[in-house]
Amino acid sequence: MQPTPRRALRLTAVLASACALTGCAALTTSTTTVAPTSTATPGPASTFVQTAPPANTSAPGLSNTGSNLPTVVASLIKYGQWLIANPDPDKVSFVAAPGCAASNDLIRQTRSLVDQGAYVTTSTPVVSAVQWPSPAPSAGTAPLGDQAVVTLRVSRAAEALTMRTNGKKTTVLSYLPELPATTVRIALFRGTDKKWRFCEVTTPADSAVADSVTSLL
Repeated sequence: MQPTPRRALRLTAVLASACALTGCAALTTSTTTVAPTSTATPGPASTFVQTAPPANTSAPGLSNTGSNLPTVVASLIKYGQWLIANPDPDKVSFVAAPGCAASNDLIRQTRSLVDQGAYVTTSTPVVSAVQWPSPAPSAGTAPLGDQAVVTLRVSRAAEALTMRTNGKKTTVLSYLPELPATTVRIALFRGTDKKWRFCEVTTPADSAVADSVTSLL
């Protein structure tokens, strides 16, 4: 299947901690979904930035190993957006752990897109804060295991569900709902290949937003 054009993805964010960059609203413990687990501490200051490949290219590379979880999540989001712009259910396992809710949701979405002969013209998610467990154990903390949670403050504009055509003209079938600024909790799972994948994406602070990775992408 030939890749289709889509809006470039560029995610920018800062850590929600005392070392957050000036001007960024920090996540605080007043939001129940923000604080890391009792065995985790905020990681070092990080810039949550990535650049999408030009339109009409093959799948972007994945950076989903190691302990820099903001980089991992940014890469998974980047690939996930490419995947719904170039739907292929067989590639879901690259970014979502089989058997997890995220995998089931992405398989359903990509199959539906294939059946419709359509794709998603993606919109750029805007990330304003990120918090994740520290990979370095210290007093009162535990080493980073094979499950982790990254919390984002993120928004995204509505996205066009576009019919695939052979000519230059395209037909917009409908628009997928926008993601208003909200706290998103991303549960990650690391497999035996040492690669992190989405397991579950929830927005527990906003009942109006579906608990699904498709809401994030």
